[in-house]
Amino acid sequence: MEISVEKIEGSTDVKYFYDSYTVHVGNHRILTVVTYCEITAGKWLKQAKKANNSKSLPKTLVVGFSVERQNDYYSRYGLLEFPYELLHICIGSHCLLYHLNAPDLYKPPKFLAHFLSDPEVIVVGMGIKDKSSHLEKDFQVKIKNAVDLNELAVKGMKRDELDLGRYDLDRLAKAVLGKHMDVLRPGRKIEWFKGKRPYYHSAELNDEKVMFTTADAYLCYRIGSQLFDMIHGKASSAIAAAAAVAAAAKSRKNKKMKKGKKNKK
Repeated sequence: MEISVEKIEGSTDVKYFYDSYTVHVGNHRILTVVTYCEITAGKWLKQAKKANNSKSLPKTLVVGFSVERQNDYYSRYGLLEFPYELLHICIGSHCLLYHLNAPDLYKPPKFLAHFLSDPEVIVVGMGIKDKSSHLEKDFQVKIKNAVDLNELAVKGMKRDELDLGRYDLDRLAKAVLGKHMDVLRPGRKIEWFKGKRPYYHSAELNDEKVMFTTADAYLCYRIGSQLFDMIHGKASSAIAAAAAVAAAAKSRKNKKMKKGKKNKK
């Protein structure tokens, strides 16, 4: 599947610190906004929610979601868990890439906490529960309805012969959306910024970084929406599906714990 990115000329706003891009993922066109600014990100979330609620999702909003750090650092004890630096949100054909400020220097982003704690917002992603836990710990931002895509795929596809619980994003996209949803990725690490990153809010993300991050957020959104349709026939039943997936995951965990106790005896 071909993906491409093009910066929208004249879209840079030096006051509110954002850049806009058009990203094509196959035949799908996505408008991506990259920003450091809380005002810009807050307005984006309000507009995206309003636009989607007025059309296909009158009661619930499915959101493709992820967070990441630029670099992972290790000690002799293992991975050092530094706060996340970049947040990705995809709603329909719109994507937001928001640079998270260092939590020890800035106040928690209230606009983000308000959006992700909305009971009508269903946040879907890979490894979402671990990411949600760290987001709450570092930024005091809690996701009310976090749904893991691997768990959702197990419930929605009912393909016991497939190890869907262990699939990465690319394999899951092909399994759920079709083999044509195959993203060709470079065999190297993608640089985040153009040139050396300065200390203040003027760093610009590399076009390649914008392209692949947008594609990942979009795939999370598409996979989640498709699986909710498989389970309940329409996305407006997403909350019920999310609750069912969470209950199933908890049941499996309890069974493993009971089995472990029996083996100890």
